[in-house]
Amino acid sequence: MDWMKFSVVGLILLRAIYTDFKEGKIENRWMIFGIITGLVFANIRDGPEGVWLSTKMMVITFFVLFILFVLKGLGAGDIKLFCVLATFYPENILWVIVCSFLAGGLIALGKMLVRFVRGKTMYIRQEKMNFSVPILIGSLIVILGM
Repeated sequence: MDWMKFSVVGLILLRAIYTDFKEGKIENRWMIFGIITGLVFANIRDGPEGVWLSTKMMVITFFVLFILFVLKGLGAGDIKLFCVLATFYPENILWVIVCSFLAGGLIALGKMLVRFVRGKTMYIRQEKMNFSVPILIGSLIVILGM
């Protein structure tokens, strides 16, 4: 069952990355599919208690990250993607978020270093990052490290 869960999460994350780069957004229909599927897996694994834990962690994740959305530090699709991950891995969502932000910071530092080496401006004001990639990296670190 873990490989099935990992496969579904992988599919959702890869689709999110594709649409994030292609259209600059993450599709709601895939997020709804992910939440429903995550809750089904939680029910199969732990019954109603698993569904309750997954739902609770999804709601907590949403409200904590919504602050970053208001401050324009995170997109709505990224928050929804974290909520999907919270339904699949409620006990590890905090670590997924932490590892994702660390991965995002390292990617940003890497971009700045490349610009510095090329003799260009290191910092570009209001540059946007497709955060679905750091979310994938953070998820892989946590899921494969379990």
